[in-house]
Amino acid sequence: MNPERLINIIAMVAIFGLVFSVWCICILLWFGQYITGLKSVQKRLGIVKKETGESQTLRLWRESQQQTEKAGLEGKLTFTESLERLRYTAGWRAPAQTVILGVIGVALLGLVFTYLFGGGLTLGIGVFIAILAVFASYTRACITKHAALFEKQLVDALGIAARALRAGLPLLGAFQLISEEIDKPLGDIFFRICQEQMLGLDLRDSIRKVAKTVYNPELKLFATAVAIQLKSGGNLADLMDSLASVIRVRMRLNRRARILIAQTQLSKKVLIALPIVLFFLLAIVAPSYTETFFATAEGKYMLMAAAIIVSVGAMVMNRLAVLRF
Repeated sequence: MNPERLINIIAMVAIFGLVFSVWCICILLWFGQYITGLKSVQKRLGIVKKETGESQTLRLWRESQQQTEKAGLEGKLTFTESLERLRYTAGWRAPAQTVILGVIGVALLGLVFTYLFGGGLTLGIGVFIAILAVFASYTRACITKHAALFEKQLVDALGIAARALRAGLPLLGAFQLISEEIDKPLGDIFFRICQEQMLGLDLRDSIRKVAKTVYNPELKLFATAVAIQLKSGGNLADLMDSLASVIRVRMRLNRRARILIAQTQLSKKVLIALPIVLFFLLAIVAPSYTETFFATAEGKYMLMAAAIIVSVGAMVMNRLAVLRF
């Protein structure tokens, strides 16, 4: 073999080995930084401590979730039950079918008016999608607000139930007191349980039915614990205090998680709003620059591509803002 060619092969192998080594070092450094950051997040969430305090509460919470699933509370809902759950969690007064069909009708009207006034079919489809996206975002915000209020009311209700049970009231009397002292939405839930009990329905079945139709993990935990306690016996007042303690710790964990992802959420909102705001400002200040997007087919395709890219970016950033613990 030619010595010069052998030297070239050795040099290429050496360069490849050097590049591969640098790449491996970078991967190891990144992995070490990832592990360090993960441990830091877990430490701030309080889930890497010994089996005391918040970590024990979190373990008990996971175990209770598994028991909830075994108890049959996570069965599949029918389409009507799913719509009713959506209506309740979103705070709609009208039936869910009416609300959804009304929003779709408004979106179709927006599409038709945009097309008739010269906006074109592409822009009309964009208006249709935008109306549906705004409605979905508003509904998600209402559900989040409802869930936060429900958790807070449930903690107060458990405290009322514990004090009522220690004062000598039966469990149904404690539920009746909760329905009188707590406002909507939780007050209506316990009022429904009391009404079904008066009509002859078993208390455990009534609680499980409500926990299945209302999307709230804490209520499912409450239903499972009460059903087991009624079957096996025990101190219901201590059970209510324990459940309230678990829910309080979980609420603190959720608040810490929201703090940790607040920067990502703010970045997502800024990055999504920036191109949209700049486009409308440019359309107002210099309409000739944006006229191409509405007057030509290529421009409309570019607008659709931009909307798809922004939507995909929002989905990716939502995934990045999820803490799994």
